[in-house]
This record gives sequence, structure tokens and C-alpha cells, in this order.
Amino acid sequence: MTSQVTLLDCTLRDGGYVNNWEFDTDTSLKIMKAVYDSGVRLIELGIMGRGGVKGKQTKFVSFEDARELLDAREKDCKYTIMVTQAESKYISIPEKAAAAPEIIRLAYFKQERSEALKTAKELMDKGYTVFFQAMATFLYTKEEYLKMLEEVNRLKPAAFYMVDSFSTMYKEDVHYWANLTASALSPDIGFGFHAHNNMQMAYANVIEYMELMKTLNRDVYIDGSIFGMGRGAGNVPTELLMYYCNTRYGAKYDSKPLLKAFQDILLPIYKQYGWGYSLPNLLTATKSMNSAYAWFLSTRGITDILAFDEIMDAIPEEKRYTLMKDVVVKLIEEYKEKHHD
Repeated sequence: MTSQVTLLDCTLRDGGYVNNWEFDTDTSLKIMKAVYDSGVRLIELGIMGRGGVKGKQTKFVSFEDARELLDAREKDCKYTIMVTQAESKYISIPEKAAAAPEIIRLAYFKQERSEALKTAKELMDKGYTVFFQAMATFLYTKEEYLKMLEEVNRLKPAAFYMVDSFSTMYKEDVHYWANLTASALSPDIGFGFHAHNNMQMAYANVIEYMELMKTLNRDVYIDGSIFGMGRGAGNVPTELLMYYCNTRYGAKYDSKPLLKAFQDILLPIYKQYGWGYSLPNLLTATKSMNSAYAWFLSTRGITDILAFDEIMDAIPEEKRYTLMKDVVVKLIEEYKEKHHD
């Protein structure tokens, strides 16, 4: 038997890193409809976190803030909202009820995995379907990763994701992590892949992953967003994934609603903020660091690519995985003093 491939569109969530999740309710509903009309049946509505404004953002303090989107769900489609382990301690998630997403995707870094397992268990006990997202998968040693998968197998979430958070993967890395995961992950747990495009490898890596998974009898999940909208250089474009699935898997996706949504809704955002391949985002990938560093340096007036390179090189290895603003501010000051004429 072959794997069942499901596309998950995360425009309203990962795309929010571009515009601070400033998708108002009307815009969000239009994007939801476009994605649904294209044939996608797994849609991410946003992310849980502090600071979101009800009706104006797809960052939600509570499910009540997402009520209008949740009320607009189609019956033959599943919807998810992401929770990060870092934010979970500040967010109160009630017992599963009608006014809640079907799926919660729990994202965590390696140092958070023990707490994330506990959080996932709590969510599952409350009645939620949980997708478990191992951010920056490359940070694990083989032994650590296999030990985690043993714990995941005991937990039994609906799906487990490997995540190329910093866009460091090439074909060989996809083979290594996908084969390692597929060999150790229980076959009744779905297996997903979330790729980023800092090194222009996201689409190629996802194709490689899909081909590796093709002969397995397993639920497979692939993330994408309209025109690749997302953090750093962005994600795999959903419309590209549709084309590949149509031509290679016999799927029947229709990209026209997404093209219209991009033209009518996302193009003005793209013109204002931009996303996609850039040299600063490439540098973060080559240095195995969070792409948020490229964003933060640009907000601090750093425009010279050699300055980006030098400042990034000065960031200590142990501080590259999560944006440390105070570290960057100090390094910018030191750079300016060093290069002051």
C-alpha cells in the first residue's frame, strides 16, 4: 500500500511571522475559503500566544478570540491551531468542546521536549487531537532522537513532524531524518515534514521526502502556504505542492482560488513586507541559526550584507537557536564602534 498524503496550509499561522499575524477576521475568512475551495482539507487558523488582538490578528489569546473562524469551518475539513511549548504556560486551553479546533499542533525545541510531552498528554486528555512538532530536528543526536520517538510512540499523538526550522537540510539530510523517523515511529502515527526555504531547498526537500514515503503505509503530512508566505524566506508554496500532487499522485487540487487570494489579499502584504529568498536569510541557514536574527538585524538598521555576516558570526553557538535581542543589540554597538570612521 502507498502512503496517504495530506496537504496542510499554514498561511494564516506561519504567514503571520511576516505581518505580525495582522489578518483581520474578514481577510482570514477569505483565505480560509480560498484554501478550502482549492481542495485542501487541513487548514491552520493561527497560533496561540500573548498579545493578539481579537478580530484583527490570527494570534489568539483564547479560542474565543478565534470563534468567528471556528464557526466558519466546513464539515468535511479539519482545522488546527498551533501552540508553542514556550507559550503554553501562559495560555489556558479548556476541555475540548464544539468551539475549539479539531487539532492542536504543539511545537517545541529540544530542550523543551520533556515538558512538551507532558503538555501533549494534557491536551490529549482534554480531548484534542495533537500533532507533535520537533522544531530544529537537526539539533538532536541519533540517540536523543530515537529516545524521543520511543516516548512519542507511548504518547500516541495523531502525527509527529520533523521540522527544518533553520533551513539547513539538503537531500542527504532529508534521507537521514526521514528514514530514521520512519523506522522508529509507530506506523499508526502520522509523519509530517515542515520545510523552510532560506537555501532554496524547501520544494526539492519536500519532493524527496514524499518520494521516500510513497511506498509506506502511513499517513503523511506536508505543510505549505500560499506563495510560500512565512518566517524568514518562507515555506513551500501550497500551489507548488498541489501541482506536484496532481501530476504525480493523481490528486485534483485547483490552484485558481489560491492565485486569486494571492492577487487580491496577499500581494499588497508582499509589496509592503516581502518574503522569500534573501541573502540575510541565507546567512542564517548557513550558520544554523534562527531566521529571526535576520529580521531583527534589519529592524535595527543593518542593511550591509557584510555587516550581517560579521554580526551573525559573533553570535555564540549556544544562543543561535532562539532570538536573543540583548545579545544582538550589544554586537551591533560593538560592530559600529569597530567600523566607525
